Amino acid sequence: MNDIGQIGLTHGLGAAGAAGRVHEATAAYRASAQSEVAPSAPRWAEARDRVELSDDARHIEAIRAMPDVRMAKIEGIKQAIASGTYESPEKLQAAIEGLLRDLGD
Repeated sequence: MNDIGQIGLTHGLGAAGAAGRVHEATAAYRASAQSEVAPSAPRWAEARDRVELSDDARHIEAIRAMPDVRMAKIEGIKQAIASGTYESPEKLQAAIEGLLRDLGD
């Protein structure tokens, strides 16, 4: 354990080599803030990351943005339907009016 330089080898670079790559990347990043691509940036630092969303991803995001389901309300309605107290002439009339209003638009 006399050779501390062996600790932290990163793909054959050693600690000093890895630190050098980090330093180069930092310098390239700072330079790229001033121009589109830093002329002195190492070749591996020139690439720009890009994200493209598929239609499926957009649909999933729209679903996530929808409000949460209120399970207590759903359970209450299920119980009212099961006991026969949910349907009433007033509720039926309101549903018919809402349907006609939706069809008229």
